[in-house]
Amino acid sequence: MLLGILLYVVLGIVKQAVDPDPLELQTNDTPENVAPPAINTRTDLELALKNRGLNIQQLIDRSVVWYEQQGFLGELKLYGISEADSLSAAYEGAPAAELIARAGAGDVAAAQALADNAMLASNADPLEAIDWYRQAAGYGSVYAMFRISELFRIFANKELDAFNSDPVYAAKLATLREQNPLIERDSLAWAITAVLAGGLPVASNSAVANIKQMAAEAGETGTARACEKAMRLLLDLAAERRSLGRLVFATEPPALFVSVPTLDSAIPCGDYVEPVTDTSACKLLAVPGLVNPNQNLWLCE
Repeated sequence: MLLGILLYVVLGIVKQAVDPDPLELQTNDTPENVAPPAINTRTDLELALKNRGLNIQQLIDRSVVWYEQQGFLGELKLYGISEADSLSAAYEGAPAAELIARAGAGDVAAAQALADNAMLASNADPLEAIDWYRQAAGYGSVYAMFRISELFRIFANKELDAFNSDPVYAAKLATLREQNPLIERDSLAWAITAVLAGGLPVASNSAVANIKQMAAEAGETGTARACEKAMRLLLDLAAERRSLGRLVFATEPPALFVSVPTLDSAIPCGDYVEPVTDTSACKLLAVPGLVNPNQNLWLCE
């Protein structure tokens, strides 16, 4: 029971950590005639875009499609998508056999649902969870890349072992650590890979903060090794997608997104390649009243 509670809390933290919508300030009660001090919700977004002559609904619809294609299938607060209305909700409670069949056919949502189930089951299996997320990443899910990073970071933390009383789970966790003695380095590598694949649209404050902290813990040499591993992972994932007859990676950005100002702190690699998602043609929108220095609003028409 304690293990189940711990895993539930952990997964909740992980989901928040990779949420593409920054969560600094709550502005649900912003008056209609005042621009929001931070952009976290659809209401905030609509206020920031008011009187610009834009088809906001069309831009939001295009953006939702982009994030879903990158594996962000749960709540998208910035665009008004609740957890109950998300694509991932449709897979909750689905039979394992059905999910496995769909995942084998290339269904990202099914693979990610299987990964979540592997951690929430009474016989939680970290190896299985990582395997399913790795499959989803091979299908192009940036979200799955972030999840692998976060789970590796959690599994590497031996202080959490004190909360586990299940010897079977402990043995599986020990196997994972034995198979990957560089699990902490790989945690950083997968986070960098996610940003290299998704670019600014997936560079939330929380994602960047996690990368900066992991890089500080890894030190200069460890970070350099993680950067090298990230470059290899990106090439491996591209090769996998090509072998499946899919587009290597989508280069077009979402129509609207909020991100940190630059990728400099998100990619702690000296000579990193440019992100796959090209935002060079996107326009930075000035938002009067926006006081969050870590947020930029971009329009990519």
